[in-house]
Amino acid sequence: MSAADDSVQHRLLSDEADLVFKALADHTRRRILVRLSQSPDDAGAVARDLGLSRQAVAKQLRILESGGIVSSTTRSSRRVHSVSPSQIREVSDLLGIVAQGWDRRLRGIKAQAERAGEDP
Repeated sequence: MSAADDSVQHRLLSDEADLVFKALADHTRRRILVRLSQSPDDAGAVARDLGLSRQAVAKQLRILESGGIVSSTTRSSRRVHSVSPSQIREVSDLLGIVAQGWDRRLRGIKAQAERAGEDP
């Protein structure tokens, strides 16, 4: 296993990755994430847009924040939440690396099957 593979494996199996994937595992949290990707906002506005209670959205936002997927800032008396693009990119990059590994394996299987098909 290469150093790059070790790094990817370490990052995918880390406690931080567990928090990220836990945050992404819930349908409601993904809905909130999509909504915030359109426009940063406070929990009340997100709740209204999604037809959820403010308390439910606030609870889900805490989980998204613990995963580093969402961050918040205070503007006047509002706590405005926004998507953390760097964490989303990190997850995307990690999954892309895993996909590349599968692509390599599948190309090898295809080549082996084609060679076997050529033999009489």
